[in-house]
Amino acid sequence: MAIVRIKTRQFAMAGLVVTVFFWAGNSIAGRMSAGMIPPVSLNFWRWTLAFILLLPFTGKSLLSQWPVIYRHKWLLLTLGLLSIASFNTLLYQAAQTTQALNITLIQTSLPLMTFMLSFILLKESPSKRQVVGLLLILAGLLIILTRGNLQQWELLKSNTGDFYMLVAVFAWGLYTVLLRRFSPPIGDLNLLTILIGVGIILLLPFYFFELFTVGGFALNIHSGSLLVYVTLFSSIVSYLCWNHGVKTLGSNTSSMFTSLMPVFTALIGSTLLGEPLHGYHFAGGIFIFCGLWLALLFKKSAFSSP
Repeated sequence: MAIVRIKTRQFAMAGLVVTVFFWAGNSIAGRMSAGMIPPVSLNFWRWTLAFILLLPFTGKSLLSQWPVIYRHKWLLLTLGLLSIASFNTLLYQAAQTTQALNITLIQTSLPLMTFMLSFILLKESPSKRQVVGLLLILAGLLIILTRGNLQQWELLKSNTGDFYMLVAVFAWGLYTVLLRRFSPPIGDLNLLTILIGVGIILLLPFYFFELFTVGGFALNIHSGSLLVYVTLFSSIVSYLCWNHGVKTLGSNTSSMFTSLMPVFTALIGSTLLGEPLHGYHFAGGIFIFCGLWLALLFKKSAFSSP
């Protein structure tokens, strides 16, 4: 039984690493979409396509679970609002105006936001090892985000994009905590389909408003490739892995994996955008991996909900 539990946790951790990798790509896609696809349109069509792909596999099961779904309707509405409708729309909106460094900095504050919300709403506190691990993670982030030079902080100037990302991080932290505490008795794939459906409905009026005020976008090889990526990998695969990780490892533990995002963003950016890798990327990555190891792997207690 212990071996099975360890393998389940290892599978959940691997899934969270995959999630963060694809979300790093999602941030790159958001920056690449600036001037090509309006933010609400990108999020709306991303989830609409994902819903079309999922419904043939989940439709019959959803009908049979309708009493359970209806009983948890307000929880599902809240989760859909926070995750599908809010987070990525705000991220794509932020990418229109703010620097990549700002987006990464604010997004990697998710563990702190989750710890705070868990303490306020669930009365849960991080363990001592998680606190030390988080400090190591923050040190690694500091190295990466300042490029090994504290004077780089002068580049971080407040603007509306920073505010959008701050609200996005709050929305995702709240979603993660609520999912952990009030997880409905619905399978991961069915839950994802429901949340997508809720999110699409909530996004619809904002999509039409943007369509009439800003306009649509041209479907070509570039915009189509972005839509395929964010639909398949940043949406379906990532959300399934994230939801499973939260249910298995807890909200605080899962949120710490997002600290890997700057490392993955640097790797993806150097490949797709021609951004060079430097020593501070590797130095920061070592701190981040050590922090994760200390917080998650040092003792069994690190696997439990803090």
